[in-house]
Amino acid sequence: MVEELDSRKKRILQAIIQEHIISASPIGSRTLAKKYNLDVSPATIRNEMSDLEDLGYLEQPHTSAGRIPSDKGYRYYVDQLVSREKNQTPGVIENIEDLYQDLQDVQDIISGMAKMLSNMTHYTAMVSEPKSQVSRLKKVEIMQLADNSLLLVLVTDTGMVNNKIINLDQNLSAKKISYINNFLSDKLENKLLVNLDSDYLNEIEKELLSRIDLSVDLFKQFYNEFEGAFEPGGVKVYLGGTSYILEQPEFNDLEKVKKMLKLLDQEEMLNKIINSISSTDLEIKIGQENEVEDIKNCSLVVSTYYISNRAVGKIGVIGPTRMEYPRVISSVDVISDILGKLISKASG
Repeated sequence: MVEELDSRKKRILQAIIQEHIISASPIGSRTLAKKYNLDVSPATIRNEMSDLEDLGYLEQPHTSAGRIPSDKGYRYYVDQLVSREKNQTPGVIENIEDLYQDLQDVQDIISGMAKMLSNMTHYTAMVSEPKSQVSRLKKVEIMQLADNSLLLVLVTDTGMVNNKIINLDQNLSAKKISYINNFLSDKLENKLLVNLDSDYLNEIEKELLSRIDLSVDLFKQFYNEFEGAFEPGGVKVYLGGTSYILEQPEFNDLEKVKKMLKLLDQEEMLNKIINSISSTDLEIKIGQENEVEDIKNCSLVVSTYYISNRAVGKIGVIGPTRMEYPRVISSVDVISDILGKLISKASG
């Protein structure tokens, strides 16, 4: 349950969180009285802090120490006290777009945006590749490599490219390859990958075999390579700024650092973390709200990026619960918009 706090409690909670973000230390009433214009005595501040602790918004690590925000306190701060409006510095978006506008490789763009986001926030950034389920097949082509050897090229409208080698038990003429390419282009291109299932592929196989003499082995290999090219669960997650973890007091313990770095090195775990955000809008998960046990002392700020008005991937930041939420929220919003534009431009 979230209580409605009066204006004084709001100001004190906000001051404690802002001061704790800077110092990473428990905050006492004297510090607040000196540094913040709260217009009340230290004794009144102490009473209000005690009330906020009773309500669950603050915690006291030691009996003689000041208070620190709880997960509930951060949640109230994010939901009630932080502006979600995009804070765009004039020229920033244009400068970033200019910096990456010549990149044609989608992987390079994603990697670059992960680094850019981590540099803007000083936390570790995560960006997932566009999901295959919401991508359309932009191009399919087979090319002769050598006798009985073909190269299958698959390109999506989100810029993802897969090249697969197919070895056959027969040699195809240039005329047959040209015919097959025209046929596959007509039947497969501009269709959602999720709709190109085995039933549909079986239908076009029967139609193609009724038109030309062709080894069935070609289509068996085509199926295998096509179905494995865009695995829904195999989306790569790019990281930026993992070294920023070392700068956080929360991870100054060597074992904690090792544990976090090991976590970020596991592709399956990164997918689980970033896909735990189901919302298509910007979402924030704080501490114990996270589903993955190993990051319950962290916060996630994750947004969706779009290509042609389709939600295709996630971009966000992972850091301590004591993160600069306003700056992180604004940065994630800005970079997610730029990422979608750059990928759209690169993929044509």
